[in-house]
Amino acid sequence: MDFNLSEEHSMVQKMVRYFARKEVYPTIKDWDRKQEMNPAVLPRMAELGILGICLPVRYGGQGFDYISLALACEELEAVDSTLRVVLSVHIGLNSMGLFQWGTEEQKQKYLKPQAEGKKFAMFGLTEPNVGSDVAGMLSTAVQDGDEYVLNGEKMWISLASKAHHILWFGKTDPRAADPHESISAFIVETDRPGVTVGDIHGKLGMRAGSTGWVKFTDVRVPAANRIGLPGEGFRIAMSCLDNGRYTVAAGAVGLIRASLEASV
Repeated sequence: MDFNLSEEHSMVQKMVRYFARKEVYPTIKDWDRKQEMNPAVLPRMAELGILGICLPVRYGGQGFDYISLALACEELEAVDSTLRVVLSVHIGLNSMGLFQWGTEEQKQKYLKPQAEGKKFAMFGLTEPNVGSDVAGMLSTAVQDGDEYVLNGEKMWISLASKAHHILWFGKTDPRAADPHESISAFIVETDRPGVTVGDIHGKLGMRAGSTGWVKFTDVRVPAANRIGLPGEGFRIAMSCLDNGRYTVAAGAVGLIRASLEASV
């Protein structure tokens, strides 16, 4: 097996490495102290095509492969973990979920602007009272004609105050015998009435990134915003987390490399 990088992979690696080291590294300590995300970072990553690096060209992405996504994550985390988190969430947890589970109409409406970097995306699964116990979530999605009414609060959400779209999960059938079959997924614009967001400050890490909460209060969305079938939310969430874990592992390689370089 040949483990050497292809010419295309090397090009991606060099581009992301140059961006991270030349444009982010000089000021990342300042933004970490401020506990704020540099407002220029996401637009610049969009301009470079990083926010759609492994998504198909027909949906506004760059058309590179899964290895390219890993290389980008490695180079970003070698400079600051908050940058890798952007790819984990925007691409791994949200955009790739839309690519796998969304309809063509949903992909054109939501995935395309995300891959182009015109819209930023987050993932709403964890909650204040249940943490990672997905089946125990309290958020609800009640159908009302051709709409759903969404209620609930999500916590520890990356890009909470920056994203335009959220892949959100709530129970459409709380009385289901198997709680894993009670959850459905929705793509929701954060400027809809009833959506409030905020960032958490005082974190021990990821201080230069947005991590916060998202609250839905009687948020109405068309039934067309549901991703997949009713009750498929748990399966969708787990598939998204698989992609997210891949990006976290790739980023860890960059973090280890940076630690070794710092110790020399």
